[in-house]
Amino acid sequence: MNLLVALLLILLPCTALASEETVYRGANTLIENTVWDGEVLIDGILTVAAGVTLEIRPGSRVRFTRFDSNGDGIGEHEIFSQGTIRAIGTAEKPVIFTSAEESPRRGDWGALNMMVNEEDNIIEHSVVEYGYRGFHAHFSRARLTNSLFRENMRGAQFQESQVVIDTCRFIDNSNGLQFRDSKVELRNSRISGGHWGLRCVYSELQMTGNVIIGNLVNGANLRDSTLIANGNRIAGNRRGLYLQRSKGTVTGNNLSDNSEHGIFLEDSEAEVSCNRLSGNGRAGVRWLDSRGRLSGNLIAKNGEYALINDGPAAVDARGNWWGNTAVAEIAAAIRDGAERAGSGLVDSGAALTQPFEFTDLLEKP
Repeated sequence: MNLLVALLLILLPCTALASEETVYRGANTLIENTVWDGEVLIDGILTVAAGVTLEIRPGSRVRFTRFDSNGDGIGEHEIFSQGTIRAIGTAEKPVIFTSAEESPRRGDWGALNMMVNEEDNIIEHSVVEYGYRGFHAHFSRARLTNSLFRENMRGAQFQESQVVIDTCRFIDNSNGLQFRDSKVELRNSRISGGHWGLRCVYSELQMTGNVIIGNLVNGANLRDSTLIANGNRIAGNRRGLYLQRSKGTVTGNNLSDNSEHGIFLEDSEAEVSCNRLSGNGRAGVRWLDSRGRLSGNLIAKNGEYALINDGPAAVDARGNWWGNTAVAEIAAAIRDGAERAGSGLVDSGAALTQPFEFTDLLEKP
């Protein structure tokens, strides 16, 4: 019996320690590889030094206190990493990054801030919520997979970085995803419920199998960038896909039910083929001072026009389905130089005589 009591006295303190919350107050730096497994509170700015790896295990919860020194509504407590972060949860036990406040709100804390790191930072099976920039990277590499970013001011933001995003959800953030001077692969993800969905400048974006739906302004907006988009559903936004001074290959996408345009090309160069552009409030396509070809698309049942050419150059729009085969009705669905002085003509010849079957694997929201 005495032996049993002794064993209990040895084991009980260990059990208590395992359940305690790890707390970092003020300015702290991790100078050696560190593992978190459980509850963590950050009441300050925690730096991960260069060359150091922070591993966060499944089921861990990292909470940040709110501290706003200048009253701008942006919390300043965060993780600032010059090393490597690997937050790898599971579907059953995700890693959670959240606010420590009783009434959490967007911007309570700063960011998972990754700076100048060529190693792959990994956020996998994680939930990131109530931050200013839930995920942020600068001159870094990162992989975001199977994770949820919600109720942040910006779900994710990065500059001069290489980022792969696969099977993530950016839901109900003020802005979903924004980046510049970066190379990005975005796959099988959802961006919805934001003011802006996705916007980027000076970047290379490959976008496949995503749902970008229900954002107040643009679903996806690229400026001075290069885009390859295939098999995405971009619907229910103000504008669906908006390219400004960009190059794009846009094939097999559902660009429908946006309140203004399915696709808007402005001073851009694009090959647009095999897409469905229907149910958009103003036009399926708006073409302004752009180059390229619009071919093999379903452009039917849009609001005012199927196609608007607002630039002085001609538009090659041969080989599309316009909803019918009557030449006069096709012409009436196109606004160009025939009815608006200063605009170029649209060549809608060789129109398809019947619609092809468009398979939208992402039909369900």
